[in-house]
Amino acid sequence: MGRRKKKEAAKAEPGAPLWMVTYSDMVTLLLCFFVMQLVYANFEDPGKVEAALESIKSAFGTGSVHQTKPTKETPQKSTDMSESAKEQNEQLVEALQSVLAEMISQNLVRMTQTKTEIRIQLDEMVLFRPGSAVLNPVSLGLLNDIATAVHEYPIWMIVEGHADSDGTSEERNWVMSATRAVAVVSEFRRRTDEKGKPLLEGQFLEARGMGEFRPADVEKGQSKWNRRVELVIRGRNTSAIGAIEELDNVLGE
Repeated sequence: MGRRKKKEAAKAEPGAPLWMVTYSDMVTLLLCFFVMQLVYANFEDPGKVEAALESIKSAFGTGSVHQTKPTKETPQKSTDMSESAKEQNEQLVEALQSVLAEMISQNLVRMTQTKTEIRIQLDEMVLFRPGSAVLNPVSLGLLNDIATAVHEYPIWMIVEGHADSDGTSEERNWVMSATRAVAVVSEFRRRTDEKGKPLLEGQFLEARGMGEFRPADVEKGQSKWNRRVELVIRGRNTSAIGAIEELDNVLGE
């Protein structure tokens, strides 16, 4: 009889002792208790929440809970900044319109505005003689007035030279449009204030030769506006320049 009991005991599979089952039930109930305490805590009092979490951590022997610092509310400046930028843009447009008013009335200059930029189209005869990339002396005053009008604003200016497909070689049109754009940028850099400081910073100026591939009046064919220089004025957020150009392409502006 004694041998049979020993054999049965030997065949019994090893497992957790019975007292462990009772202990696990107790821990589960304890966890439920602390969770209920946390649920009924007053969350308007951060001290009570932290105390409940600390108690749970201590009960399970995992150390103290990390004390989180209350986040400070950061003032929302986006609205103020957008309003300020809008006001600056309106002032800049007014300053340019004042400078260009006479030439706009004579249809020698066109000025347009979109959500992302201001464009000033200058007729070829305003700045250059036909077939030449040397600025007319009479145009220097106009360029000085434009530089004076915009230099106080945080702008990025792109000078685009444009040609037309009037039988001249494509290569010559590329060279002519680019050389004219560089001539205008160089003249802007020569404009200085009373202290001899350039009105426009070189890192915020860009010259582009567009050749014959961006005609102003596509429907009318050959037009005097195809031979032009455009001043593209944008905000000086260099990280957004690519995004702005992509937006313009999407909007078709």
